[in-house]
Amino acid sequence: MKKRSFFLLSFIFFLSAVFFYGCGGGGPGSPGSDGSEKTGVILEASILPTYAGGNAYSVDVFQDICDPGPPPVVEIFTDHGADLTVTARLVNPDTTFDPGTLYIEKYTIKYFRSSDSIGAPPIESDVRFVSIPINPPSSGTGTSSVTASVLLVDLVRKDKYASDVLSGIYSSSLAFINNYTAVYEFEGKNDFDEKFSFEVQTDFQIGNFDNCN
Repeated sequence: MKKRSFFLLSFIFFLSAVFFYGCGGGGPGSPGSDGSEKTGVILEASILPTYAGGNAYSVDVFQDICDPGPPPVVEIFTDHGADLTVTARLVNPDTTFDPGTLYIEKYTIKYFRSSDSIGAPPIESDVRFVSIPINPPSSGTGTSSVTASVLLVDLVRKDKYASDVLSGIYSSSLAFINNYTAVYEFEGKNDFDEKFSFEVQTDFQIGNFDNCN
């Protein structure tokens, strides 16, 4: 009985190790990718939050009055975006087969509360349809890259977060600030209809920030 229990525990540990190993890969902020064996292209990605005149990693959900005027001047208040950078390289540098262009067609953003903000409001997942071409190198050990604008948190989710924290139901700081991780899954096809996908993530804060210039 003891030997059987030991074998069972060892088997579970082995499966766990395989699972966590499989979640790795990719570049900075890139938990994993899939489809390279079909497309012949390895993709690595990173994501950088961006916001006009504001704090890139700080998502502002309250529009403040910068100058009462007249006329009044208010903060820039738009969707909070991000720059996606994808680097492509060939699985086989010696191949004579043209891998063709890859096209990102869709991405899904899932938001996870950090351990220090476990009582913060949930943020609903976002799904966007796009057309982002990735032109891999045709041969050799070189790489190619593309940068495209994507969303981090749109105005709909900003407004919902502001409403939730003002309700008093959820926990937050005096500036209604909480910490989250945005996990992106990008999906697409190449010229030969072969599917691929990859993930990338970034941490961010959300709450009341001063973006007056």
